[in-house]
Amino acid sequence: MFTDLIESLPDILDRFRKFPIGLSAVIEKSFLQIGVAPHDRDYLRLFYPRDEGEIYRHCRVVFGVTSSPFILSACIEYLLDHALHDFSDVVQKSWQSFYVDNCLECVKDVIEEIYFIKIARKVMPTACFNLRGWESNFPCEYVSKSSGITGVFGLL
Repeated sequence: MFTDLIESLPDILDRFRKFPIGLSAVIEKSFLQIGVAPHDRDYLRLFYPRDEGEIYRHCRVVFGVTSSPFILSACIEYLLDHALHDFSDVVQKSWQSFYVDNCLECVKDVIEEIYFIKIARKVMPTACFNLRGWESNFPCEYVSKSSGITGVFGLL
């Protein structure tokens, strides 16, 4: 099941250039949307040195921990694996659209662009993953930034 959760960047960038319209979005507060099981919280302890030295335990996945990208990718894969059959075309495209918390997709035309954004906005929130900051190289009503050139990971 968890074969290639995090693909290499060159593969994603190559696929991103396949069609003329590029889309990108990010999952808002992605790691904070994933809870840590109570019996695993001891592994995420934080010592706060005050008078008596208090020990806190994180209840959410912590950004910066080595396993965090894997956990997020596994959650996204689980979500897509259990998404409604009605959205199978967008879900199928989404399997290869995520790099950690970034959604990168390319489409053929504006109609497909609007359709992908609308369905992704329906599927992802079912697991509290809000896709925001949609950017595209072609304007549409759902895109917040469109300048003719889409930046991805610092590349144009």
